[in-house]
Amino acid sequence: MPKTYTPEERENIRIALRVAAEKCLARYGVKRTTVDELVRLASIPKGTFYLFYESKEHLFLDVIRSFLESENKRYLDMLQELDENHIVTSLTTIFHQMVMSVYERGMYRFLDDGQVELVMRKIPYGERLDMEKARREYIENILSYFAIDDEDDVEAFQGAFSSIYFILLHADMVKDVGKAVKTLVRGLVLELVE
Repeated sequence: MPKTYTPEERENIRIALRVAAEKCLARYGVKRTTVDELVRLASIPKGTFYLFYESKEHLFLDVIRSFLESENKRYLDMLQELDENHIVTSLTTIFHQMVMSVYERGMYRFLDDGQVELVMRKIPYGERLDMEKARREYIENILSYFAIDDEDDVEAFQGAFSSIYFILLHADMVKDVGKAVKTLVRGLVLELVE
């Protein structure tokens, strides 16, 4: 008979698994991450993993969702407290932090179609659509602060902002990725507030 866990224990295990998945994602990517490595880092038995997730791909999907939810709230809160007197500097700081958070937490690996495919191949179609909707809403929520309502302008900004993230896939080729990202973000912000 499988072990039962209290709600608090269940939440602690989920958190430990998400943390382990982020570490593995940053270190190895999806493909080279194993369930054995995840349970070792989370300090749980392998059988327990399968009480929570059907596969490592389902865990990674949960990590993406959790990341988008927390980041969305965090940056929307920051935008609400935006310093209107120093709009370019404030927006540059916020957007730079957004991009660097994706880098530091290993989420940039999902910019690689191969990594995304590894996760999505085991995820039901409806959940994939939900994930794409959450990603779009994340950007749209941020853009809503700037009264950008022209669909072409929204698309252009989303494309430009998304392209900044792609530098992260080749961060090892950039001497100081943080400074490079900040320069690109500042240029985008100047275009946005123009």
